[in-house]
Amino acid sequence: MNNQTTISTETLAFLKQIENNNNKPWFDENKKQWEAVKENYSLFMGELQEKIKEIDAIVFKEPKKYMSRINRDIRFSVDKSPYRNNIFSLIERGSSENSPKFYLQIQPGNNSFIACGLWSPDSATLKKVRTEIMHSSDELFTIIKKESFINYFGTISGETLSRPPQGFDADSPNLELLKLKQYIVKKTFTDKEILLDSLNDELVKAYKEVLPFLEFLEQSIE
Repeated sequence: MNNQTTISTETLAFLKQIENNNNKPWFDENKKQWEAVKENYSLFMGELQEKIKEIDAIVFKEPKKYMSRINRDIRFSVDKSPYRNNIFSLIERGSSENSPKFYLQIQPGNNSFIACGLWSPDSATLKKVRTEIMHSSDELFTIIKKESFINYFGTISGETLSRPPQGFDADSPNLELLKLKQYIVKKTFTDKEILLDSLNDELVKAYKEVLPFLEFLEQSIE
């Protein structure tokens, strides 16, 4: 018997409803539903954290600390909708802002996904990663060319420079990797997959698959 917490249909339904009722009066009337979503999601993330702790030394958080705010920051946004139609979490391997991370976003409409790696590294961190790629490309390719890795995540993606980064050889066989400003791998999930009893185990599987990639980035930064 599977006693794992799952993402409930009510959680996805509430997030879907926000798309059509993105206003404070509606939200205030349905605040009890939001409280139930928070409870469901925090239980799910608490169990996921405990499983991942068995394979990696992640930063411990109280489960509710994994819960993103429902309120959007609209100060500089053209879209003034006050609420998000998704919830997301960061699982962190280190306390540094530049440490590689495992990101989970739950969003109805088959828009849920995980994204793992470096989102917005500063210039010093980027230089370290690029230097490591120059010196240890074989190690990186062993990780990202593994069949199971490709089947799960595809290829590394991210914003890219139009020209070779300063200080790096324009003739490098790894130029496309060196031009990246982010180092991210991603996998999307359908709504049906998000509601499966096996989602927690699937995310642990994903973490195990991506861990060598995260470790490569971590050693580059160190």
